[in-house]
Amino acid sequence: DVVYQVGTSPAASADPSYNGLDPADATVTNVDNDVAGFTIDPTSGLFVSELGDSDTFTIVLNTQPAANITVPLSSSDTTEGTVSPASVTFTPINWAAPQTVTITGVNDNVVDGNQPFTIITGAATSADPAYSGKNPVNVSVTNIDNETPQVYVKAHPKVKTSEGGQQATIRVQLTTQPSASVTCTLASSDTTEGTVSPTTLTFTPANFGSQNVIVKGV
Repeated sequence: DVVYQVGTSPAASADPSYNGLDPADATVTNVDNDVAGFTIDPTSGLFVSELGDSDTFTIVLNTQPAANITVPLSSSDTTEGTVSPASVTFTPINWAAPQTVTITGVNDNVVDGNQPFTIITGAATSADPAYSGKNPVNVSVTNIDNETPQVYVKAHPKVKTSEGGQQATIRVQLTTQPSASVTCTLASSDTTEGTVSPTTLTFTPANFGSQNVIVKGV
């Protein structure tokens, strides 16, 4: 992969507010498509829970293969999380389309705290020697314990908003039933960039499950 810059010269305009303004240069990475490999996104920061919720990552080839490519997928600890599908297969036709892999948390009924585990991406099998035996990077995941009282905030590492008003949803819930109401206050660190709604969540002994929070770009 090669990094290069896109240079921007000072603007020319009859508008004095813009005339002479020198925009920032842009740094760009050109991804080499001549070296066989895999792109996995993300490789860390994923969370599932013993409440049974899931998270995802994608995997795609960097170059067009000469034959089908199969990558096996497995969990390092199936008592904490499972993975689906058990393998992904790329062909010379669909090689550039990212495939989604889903991880689901498993309840172990043990007070063991939040447990890290790994989704193991095994060595590829293929008749293409450029890919045969090539091993993609593994993916790190954390399983949130539902026997330990916690306020569980569920947000994917790639969650994004935009100044065009693009919204994102995060979920908040308690991991165990409380004996009294629990109130959580939410706030944006920069309301000129994003807002959050609602700003207060209340959980009760009868209703301590997932509640949605909307984050909107400004």
